Amino acid sequence: MIRRFLRPQVWLALLLCVTTSIAATTTDNDYVVIARRLIRHINADDQDKIHQMLASTLRGGFPEAKARVYFRNILAQRGKLVRVKDSVVNNYGGGVQVEAERGDWNFALTLDRKGLIASLNITPIGPLIALPERNKTVMRLPFDKDCYVAEGGATPSLNRHSNSRAQRNALDFTIRDAKGNTYTGEGKENKDYYIYGMDVLAPADGTVVMVVDGIPDNKPGTGSGFHAGGNCIMIKHSDSEFSVLAQMMPGSVNLKVGDAVKAGQPVGKCGNSGNADEPHLHFHLQNLPVMPEAFGFEPYFQNIRVTRDLKVRVERDYSPIRGDTVAPQPIEAVAPKPSK
Repeated sequence: MIRRFLRPQVWLALLLCVTTSIAATTTDNDYVVIARRLIRHINADDQDKIHQMLASTLRGGFPEAKARVYFRNILAQRGKLVRVKDSVVNNYGGGVQVEAERGDWNFALTLDRKGLIASLNITPIGPLIALPERNKTVMRLPFDKDCYVAEGGATPSLNRHSNSRAQRNALDFTIRDAKGNTYTGEGKENKDYYIYGMDVLAPADGTVVMVVDGIPDNKPGTGSGFHAGGNCIMIKHSDSEFSVLAQMMPGSVNLKVGDAVKAGQPVGKCGNSGNADEPHLHFHLQNLPVMPEAFGFEPYFQNIRVTRDLKVRVERDYSPIRGDTVAPQPIEAVAPKPSK
């Protein structure tokens, strides 16, 4: 399913030029600092702070009600503003290229002597990028046990990965006992954890495009800054669907780049490597093979048993959230739900 995006009939542009004198000493860095602050407020829909950044002459012709509609349309058209990519300053002001989730914008602006925005013109650069909202490939859970979803969902309250570009819909799985513990005994050793050593399975047919192995497991309660994913594997399922299975045991990933895998095939064992303080399985889907450039999207699995608040149900097409306990349910597969 492809995320719907607004197909603008007329690109909004705000060009309110004023006669306010421009500071002769304004530098490239000044414009970058201002642009970063502005995109932070635009993403937060904070109209008060946006207006505080505007010169009085600009505020007069651009009331908050009008600004709210304008900046919300910017976000609707190309998604959240991600970062400043480039900038240039000349005698007429500054130009800042801003990356958004579905394409870039050019912010052309001038600053007055107080460092306030005297004029602003926001225009699109290049075509829109359509991002997957969920997987089209039919997928199974990457394990055969009952696993608890420690992180999962689309909001910060459900998922600490939600603000990460590539991992924003990631899932962290553990195994818990009836008391809610993830380990037996004192939990000082990796082997104390119920999930440690669990077989990790390919979620669907595909081709291995990345393998990392040889990173030692952490001692529980600590983490490693060396390669956050630890021992991990990336599988290509389609041109825009790549699964990442991470935090595995060293020496357990017996695959190489180019190998074909089948759904349900063991690809490694759950460990405690990388940025992990206890054994767990990290799983996410992304649209590109290069992590810094990729966007994550929601993973849906076929035929799973979901236990939550002591109630059990079977879902034929479901994306787990924090607090679920999930396991494969052996019933016939169904096609993913169509786009809304």
